[in-house]
Amino acid sequence: MSTSLILGISIGFVIIITLFGVAFGKKDSHNMEGWLVSGRKMGSFLVWFLLGSEIYTAFTFEGLAGYAYKNGAAAFYNVALNDVAYALGFLILPTIWIIGRKFGYVTQSDFVAGRYESRGLGVFVALTSAIIMIAYIDLNITGLSAIMQVIGQGRISTTWADIIGFLILTLSVFFGGIRGNAWQAAIKDILMLIAIGVMFVVIPVHYFGSFGHMYHQFQSEIPSHLILPGVSKNEGPTWLITTVILNGLGQWMWPQWFGVSFTAKSPRTLKIQSIFMPLYQLVKVAVITIGLAAVLILGFSKNINGNNVVMMLALKTFPEWFVVLFTVAAMLAAIIPAGPIIMTSSSLISHNVIHPVFPKIKDKTIYHLTKILIFPLTIIALILTLVLPSLIASILLVAYDFISQLFPAVVIGGLFWRRATKQGVISGIIVGWVICAYLVLTKHDPLGGWNAGFIALFANLLVFFIVSLCTKPVAKQQLDEFFKEAFPTTKVNDEVHIPRYLQDQSSN
Repeated sequence: MSTSLILGISIGFVIIITLFGVAFGKKDSHNMEGWLVSGRKMGSFLVWFLLGSEIYTAFTFEGLAGYAYKNGAAAFYNVALNDVAYALGFLILPTIWIIGRKFGYVTQSDFVAGRYESRGLGVFVALTSAIIMIAYIDLNITGLSAIMQVIGQGRISTTWADIIGFLILTLSVFFGGIRGNAWQAAIKDILMLIAIGVMFVVIPVHYFGSFGHMYHQFQSEIPSHLILPGVSKNEGPTWLITTVILNGLGQWMWPQWFGVSFTAKSPRTLKIQSIFMPLYQLVKVAVITIGLAAVLILGFSKNINGNNVVMMLALKTFPEWFVVLFTVAAMLAAIIPAGPIIMTSSSLISHNVIHPVFPKIKDKTIYHLTKILIFPLTIIALILTLVLPSLIASILLVAYDFISQLFPAVVIGGLFWRRATKQGVISGIIVGWVICAYLVLTKHDPLGGWNAGFIALFANLLVFFIVSLCTKPVAKQQLDEFFKEAFPTTKVNDEVHIPRYLQDQSSN
């Protein structure tokens, strides 16, 4: 079977899976709430797969192995950060769900605008977040192109690889909505777990004889890949700690992941998924191990694109039928996670930027506009990837650091510190972004071993607290109304308010 036939069969399976998701999601996609948050009725099963699909993307499938291939043990930061994030999610996502259901929020910007009683702040957060999220779309474009380039052995151009994949993506999101994407994610994750699991077992046995022999060769032949900073040169223990803290705190600041909290049918659903999401971490450990094995199997060379090593090992090691399965899983890992990202980006622009500026536009019109915006947003990301790859690479370097600067606004002020003000939020975010951009773009990341984004977040917090204390907060009555169901033990007008969902649970 030729590589072109393998690629053609794989694309065919991807289209079938896409149509399956559209069929399951179309019935709920008749308005904004149904299309974007599935009417707030997803159970633990779909939420688990939806989050898993969004978090474990083409980067996990290809980029993380490549990072381990190039930088060694530093790759384990990506395992630790998710564990920090899941613990945080267990604490805050149920509260966000309660507030979101009460006020009908469907985006992160809705939440921020409501908490600080500032439509302008909501517009600011929506517009800037949508811009930052383009970098994440490009990450998936790059992953998809890498798959098609390796499997097709150069027979398909990068441009056509991108166009084919994202035509499938945009059409599936347009018709299927978030619920359709969740069903596609379930299939993708099952295939991904099978593909990575088989590789994790076969490669050590096939090339080294056993796991023990493989790890012994790691220790004897590539010891610099097993320590910090090792081959990464400047990514030492301090960098690891500060990066894990920053990204762990910042993970739920990505609007597409924050928005998943609104899709669940109850707070308990979100707590269950937070408990079981760490099971996905086994995939990351397996992928990192495969990346380290690639150093010995393929040889360590600067000329090898790290993003390609997993696909190169698959072609080198497995029969054609397994390569098809692996290619389908890898392509879905690039396509499906980008769906909620584009959906969230388009909704932020239509619902949180255009609608506040033109409030007389009907909700139905905003819903249709949101769906239409999927196409130009995807095209912009595609054009930027092809025409200005160096610019996109620079944006991608600071994207996670940038989005993490929303943590004081969303979590500290959004849930716990009532004295926080919109002026403090904006001032802190801008200071954090300026410092982060300067350090990264002037190649001072890390600075003295510290992650640049972590330094920026510290400055952000300082400005956030000082400015908030010097400016007028939201009125107490409005804050009481915002928080009363999320914190039911808080007295409002000398009475303890107990939310209906808690009353229902206690009666059951």
